[in-house]
Amino acid sequence: MTITYKDTEKTLLDEINLDASKVILEKFSTLVRESSSEDERTAFNHLVSFLEEWGVPHKVHHPELYLSVPVHAGVKVTSPTVKEIRAKTPAFAVSTGDQWVSGELVYVPSGHAADMQEVFHSQVSVDSSDLKGKVVITEGLAMPGKVASFDKLGVLGAIFVNPGKNIHDGICTTIWGAPDLDTIDHEPKIPALAVNRADGDELIELCKQGNVQVEFQTVHKKGWFACPLIDIFIEGSEEPEKFVLLHGHLDSWHVGIGDNTTGDAAMLEMARVFFKHRDKLKRSLRIAIWPGHSTGRYAGSTWFADTYGLDLDANCVAQVNCDSPGCRWATSYDYSEWMSEVDELCQGAIMDTVQQGSKGSRPSRAGDYSFNNIGITSFYMLSSSMPEELLKEKGYYPVGGCGANIEWHTEEDLLPVADLDILLKDIKIYTASILRVVNASVLPYNFRNTVDEFMETIQSYQEAAGNHFSFETALAEAQNLRAELDSYYQAIERLENAEVTDPQVRKANEQLQELGRTLITINFSRRGKFRHDPALDVPKLPDIAPAMTLNTLTPDSHLYNVTINHLRRGQNRVAWALKEAKRIILS
Repeated sequence: MTITYKDTEKTLLDEINLDASKVILEKFSTLVRESSSEDERTAFNHLVSFLEEWGVPHKVHHPELYLSVPVHAGVKVTSPTVKEIRAKTPAFAVSTGDQWVSGELVYVPSGHAADMQEVFHSQVSVDSSDLKGKVVITEGLAMPGKVASFDKLGVLGAIFVNPGKNIHDGICTTIWGAPDLDTIDHEPKIPALAVNRADGDELIELCKQGNVQVEFQTVHKKGWFACPLIDIFIEGSEEPEKFVLLHGHLDSWHVGIGDNTTGDAAMLEMARVFFKHRDKLKRSLRIAIWPGHSTGRYAGSTWFADTYGLDLDANCVAQVNCDSPGCRWATSYDYSEWMSEVDELCQGAIMDTVQQGSKGSRPSRAGDYSFNNIGITSFYMLSSSMPEELLKEKGYYPVGGCGANIEWHTEEDLLPVADLDILLKDIKIYTASILRVVNASVLPYNFRNTVDEFMETIQSYQEAAGNHFSFETALAEAQNLRAELDSYYQAIERLENAEVTDPQVRKANEQLQELGRTLITINFSRRGKFRHDPALDVPKLPDIAPAMTLNTLTPDSHLYNVTINHLRRGQNRVAWALKEAKRIILS
């Protein structure tokens, strides 16, 4: 599938400037944009003032979002010495309020992971009644999986030792967005705190001596809060009901220049450029700027997905996340995230605009990707990042934004984290990538890549399962679909230069959209359409991923038989979706 660089694209790229971006960066550097705060409202009003000046059509919604805003945390060693330790508490940890909780501190080693996946998705492998009623301390960030692990052990509280001099703010609930009746009881049930590396190492050394007593306190402001949300709609001229959704969050931990003022500035500049040249757009562009990202587990984007779910299902042809572009030293595009069907689209846009190679990996369960359950093709989350050799040179550990600068989610995420030259490059990449979807006659999605990924995944699960379970049915359906896709793409290639309104083009695009709705959901969601999976890692083809555990189970044990039963049902879902995908392209 060939992605062409058109005159329209050059016109839009040449239009981009950073005049408004500089003003936004300066203004936001004076604001702590905590969701539900006055500073957040000021920041939203500031962006709205630009939109009004430019005449960009927009709405400001005020959804009621379920938030947990950390207010205060403290840790005190009371024996064998007396010392007060600086601490933070993640959003949605249990609040002790006015009370200080005391107990024996026990060390549970987990190490400071050097790998991104281990940092953000690992769980603590502990199964010991010795921890019941104790306060545990362990290395790492207070991520949902780790906090949930300690939940089950009956600890009084958990203290997480962050890997550097700063304490990183965060959120520890597994509930994605606001709870529903299925998840209402899934909030964390213990207090959680974080301390920096130096203080944490000192506490760990004390623990090794035995009989360390501590007190801790956590205070949160939790409840339902009305927050502003900007919804911009720039209408295309040929297929206006179909749109690309570009989005990112405005709220921040502290000043949050790299996460996500740079993203807000980028989205406003794209709103200006696309609106100015709206007569050149075939499809529409919708831009949403969220509250509730940091203290509501993507509450704003989840509200949007819930409120406009049917419209998104019918008309959204892609969703594009804009978080932490334009950060200092972030010169690499080897750590981007996108779905397999847009490999060529993203790599081509990056090469054409900034003359750099790039690599894309499977999007993680993060970054306002609140639309996987609908099955929307998705690309980008974090964009540019520091190259690996520079990270090693600086001795940086993995973080989840700011172009890999370790000021992420700390008080030090200030103006020096932004780099205007890199921001300009990143805006151009986003603009080119979006325009190539908005203006393509046939949507530039290669689902052959997706099915290739499926076959590789199924085969890896088969190797892990050995003789315990056969995935022959799913693999055969994947192979059949792959063969049909070769013929399908040969047939629609001739439509690449046809009009968007051509009935054959419309049919092809409806088929491609339905392919996404069918294949993306089985690859990124367990709970199904219009339901949100927990904020935990979702493995490839999650319904059959438990195959990876079969060789650790005792044959004919209860858990073994339950796992086999789970895989039967999971294979049925996967095989049905593959058959449905084949039906779609043959219809």
